[in-house]
Amino acid sequence: MNARILSNPSLEGDTYQCSIIIDSSSLDHGTSDNFESFENFEKRYKRDTPPISSHAPFHFPLKNLQPRQVHQHRFVWFLLIFFNSDQPRDDPLFSYTSGRWLWDEAAQLRKRYQPFNVEELKETAARSVNAKFCVKLTKLPEGSYNKAFLLTMDNELQVIAKIPNPYIPQKFITASEVATLDFLRNELGVPVPRVFAWSSKKDQPVGVEYIIMEKAPGNELSKSWPTMEVSDKVDIVSQLANIQAKIAAVHFGYHGSLFYSEDSEGGISIPGIADRFCIGPSCDIRSSAGAYAIDIARREKEWITRFANARHPADPLRQSDSQESPDCHIKLLDKYLKVVPHLMPSHPGQNRIPKFLKTHGPLLFDLPPATRLTPQEKEENLRRYQLTQLQRLYISKFREIDNDIFSALSCPQALTRQQLIDFSGYTWDDDGLFLFQEMMLRTFREWTELTGQPQPSVPVTFTADEIASHVAEGKSWEDRSDLFRALGIPIDGWVHLEDFEAKVETMRNLVSSVIDSADDKDGAREALRAWKLSDLSGNLMDII
Repeated sequence: MNARILSNPSLEGDTYQCSIIIDSSSLDHGTSDNFESFENFEKRYKRDTPPISSHAPFHFPLKNLQPRQVHQHRFVWFLLIFFNSDQPRDDPLFSYTSGRWLWDEAAQLRKRYQPFNVEELKETAARSVNAKFCVKLTKLPEGSYNKAFLLTMDNELQVIAKIPNPYIPQKFITASEVATLDFLRNELGVPVPRVFAWSSKKDQPVGVEYIIMEKAPGNELSKSWPTMEVSDKVDIVSQLANIQAKIAAVHFGYHGSLFYSEDSEGGISIPGIADRFCIGPSCDIRSSAGAYAIDIARREKEWITRFANARHPADPLRQSDSQESPDCHIKLLDKYLKVVPHLMPSHPGQNRIPKFLKTHGPLLFDLPPATRLTPQEKEENLRRYQLTQLQRLYISKFREIDNDIFSALSCPQALTRQQLIDFSGYTWDDDGLFLFQEMMLRTFREWTELTGQPQPSVPVTFTADEIASHVAEGKSWEDRSDLFRALGIPIDGWVHLEDFEAKVETMRNLVSSVIDSADDKDGAREALRAWKLSDLSGNLMDII
């Protein structure tokens, strides 16, 4: 079906005046639903139209419609958004525009494309702050989960609108985020933005979930941080530690996410907390440390068994034979499932660091000659040193505030345990198996420190061949990482907009070099096509 706006919608008094032209020759005449939609549309607005069966273009003159009718009627909304030539499917408001991918970009953009009713969003935002209308909508840089917009009202008030990307779980995330912001601001006094309006449903005029919130005053810390005095940085770190301690001091008594009571059917009230809040379904896939650590690996095994497809042998992004072998993944995950129960403390007291691990004798090292450092290297080393000291300050603050948090943050094996569990759920992704095996071997080596049990009690073993194979893969992994780092190209192919053309040129030179140096040039071209580089630039097609 093709449609276009005959004349842009205009507002006369309090009604819209516009026409929609529909080319009926493109309709699927075998589908009665299409006809029913047109007939219902015509009946609702009592407009005379040519016979539906006609193959000549016809139009609906949408006169004297209330603004809300235009936006609320699903059929009009469908036409205006998806078939209006003035608002194409690649509309930057709906698309991801904060960066580019050097390969497989089309798939990345599809995951992040989220259309919505722009005018309704503006009207909703204006009503939420008692403004007459929104005079400007500006798209802000977006992250991995939400699109963000700055809306300016006729009274110069500005608000932020957040719209989740399509792959974010529906309903619960938005509802819990709003309740959590309310709880932090009004119950704990944490200075988070005020929420003016929100919806966790799609069946409303805006057409998607949204949150309209206060624009935080002040400047972005990331922009001011490099030039701040150390004393100011210390003050900020102390404030952050105090905020986290205030949150940690709240005893909820149940595991789950925070909701408004009316938004969570079967929610559990919280003793000592305002009645309008409750604990509802968890928006985090972790249910408990032990159960999560086991279930995430079981899920990965099930997914690999049912859905995993190995990369083409010539694909440049193919890591290793083991990475593409489901059996290798299953075997290592089975070992993990034997190990992980031993890593979960059965009593809170076991979270603390054993005394024999806390005491270390003084170690003396020869300092490298500082004269070999360039001014830039000295500046970078000073920056890293300051960050290290501030991190230690942050952790030490909890010794005064909450000793349990301090013990957890200062545990030397905490990172090993955390990364082992995290990597178990993503072994099929890119170089996931290598990273997971590295953490399994580290767990094997640090068994006594991690569990307090003697080394012979480790329930799994690794053969000399398995370790040698891992070392060889590690060398290959480092070489590949060094290559991408030298080229200034991230492993996932994402680059800033302003860097895109330069990185395309880098990839073009890399592609030419690979083909020129390959003995099997046709095989090299096949591998490069599997990389889907041609999606990003037409001139690469000439090379591959």
